[in-house]
Amino acid sequence: MPSRKKARGRRNRARKEAIRTAELRSQWEPMALCSRSNHVAVPCEHALTVPPKIPQEGTAVSFMNHIAGEGFFNRATSFPNEQMMSTCFSLSRRFPGVREKDNEQRALAIDLLLRFLRNVFVRDAAMEGELWFHQRPQNEAVLCIVIYLLELHGTFSALAVVERRSTVMGAKLMCGNRRDVAKFVAKRLPCTCLKELHRAARKKLAKSGKRLCCQKRFPKSELFVCTGCNYSVYCLKDCQRADWSNHKKFCNNLELMSRDLPKGLHL
Repeated sequence: MPSRKKARGRRNRARKEAIRTAELRSQWEPMALCSRSNHVAVPCEHALTVPPKIPQEGTAVSFMNHIAGEGFFNRATSFPNEQMMSTCFSLSRRFPGVREKDNEQRALAIDLLLRFLRNVFVRDAAMEGELWFHQRPQNEAVLCIVIYLLELHGTFSALAVVERRSTVMGAKLMCGNRRDVAKFVAKRLPCTCLKELHRAARKKLAKSGKRLCCQKRFPKSELFVCTGCNYSVYCLKDCQRADWSNHKKFCNNLELMSRDLPKGLHL
């Protein structure tokens, strides 16, 4: 005869797990699906398709809940650059279903992440005004990297290619500003408000990059791009020579870093 104590323990654990899952889901689902009717701070749905139907369970839902638990949807979360990419790579290994080409779970995860970012951008820009443009897009840049990583998984089967390309894009987004993340999302969702935000960001913010020699951000007009990979930037040729021992492993893989991405994979 089954132990009543053990049965009660299983029920308690199941109840706690259900509460935890609901809490994680509440971090992303309302914002991903919000509309004019119930979120007055998000006033438009320009040219957006009907929001997707989100199942109660599935790979995409588990994926979204997991990154919620990692703090990806919290603006206050800090992502050290040296740990950020390894964290993103581990997500696709933990959820192999999102790596499969033409997989509906991967497409759903990308759609939900894009809608979440779009609604957060429009809401925060409306509430914070000019201040929004000059804030560092920390968790937003990381979510863009996750989206890009999922897109690459749907195009390339070689993990080395996926990791190399996503690392390059990750450096570009994490060292950039809101101009870069607004462009990333605006190119993937047909929303007038997003395009207006991107246009405003282009007027207010110069393209920026982080110098590898001192790890400081500067306008890209003051930086020199490595002609080997066309991504890494320096202030002087002497700085590039000094960093060559670290940088050459990227320049030796030009075939993985070239700009000839398939159509649809763009910043």
